[in-house]
Amino acid sequence: MKSIFVKSVYALMLMAAVILTSCDRPEELQQGSDAEEEAALESVSIGEEAADDALEVAYETEVSLASASTGRAGGGTACAVVTHDTANKKIIIDFGDGCVGPHGRMRSGKIIITYSSELGDSIANRIITFENYFVNHKGVEGTIELRDVSINDGGNLQSVKRLIDLKITFQNGKYIIINGDRTREWLAGAGDGDPANNIFRITGKVTGETNFGRSFTHEITTPIISDWSCAAIGNFARISGVVEMTKLKGYAKRKRIVDYGDGTCDNIITVKTIRRTYTVTVE
Repeated sequence: MKSIFVKSVYALMLMAAVILTSCDRPEELQQGSDAEEEAALESVSIGEEAADDALEVAYETEVSLASASTGRAGGGTACAVVTHDTANKKIIIDFGDGCVGPHGRMRSGKIIITYSSELGDSIANRIITFENYFVNHKGVEGTIELRDVSINDGGNLQSVKRLIDLKITFQNGKYIIINGDRTREWLAGAGDGDPANNIFRITGKVTGETNFGRSFTHEITTPIISDWSCAAIGNFARISGVVEMTKLKGYAKRKRIVDYGDGTCDNIITVKTIRRTYTVTVE
């Protein structure tokens, strides 16, 4: 009887150990997943900021070229060499091996703009591509299309920013690829020639995939306000708005939230996960 009792206790202990191990392991995996998701949340925010920055550089260059053609003073892209191929409606902004240009950011390589109408036509479609391009040591590849440009019911310029395989590669070798559409409404600064006055309202949804194979949706649930007077002094342009990220591909759907703030001009975003809320300081 004693032998049977000992064996029974041992069996129960072994069973409990197996159960505890099986419970702990998903938790460990979950924690690893959380870290990946948090990295993705931060990365896509920084990646979209890099895309917005490329559009601002394109706009500033066009203002400069249009101003030069009419004899008026223009902004310009500081250290870049700008080539304008009028026959093919193409502008090449070449930052060379690296220099500090607009918004105090380090850039190298080329931004290439093709446009569908006349230079300075604010409702012309534009396609932006990159050649060995880096901004603040982040590689930028892929295509940004600015399409469906029109005047909305509020009297503001509005366009669809389409991201096609936009790939942002970070210094540590990790990367994120973004696809999808954002609608940009130009709230202030349109046509005044000063990029620092530009304020946009951004809505829409994109999908993304990280280098570790996780895919997700990234949907704006409260419109983002992007104020480029903040970028002009080295801060994050996105000053308010909320984005919701949902995991896909191999995991149950769980939501993560990015809050860009209350309109304060700073470099801080707030990330909310199922377990915690924390802040991130971004470039």
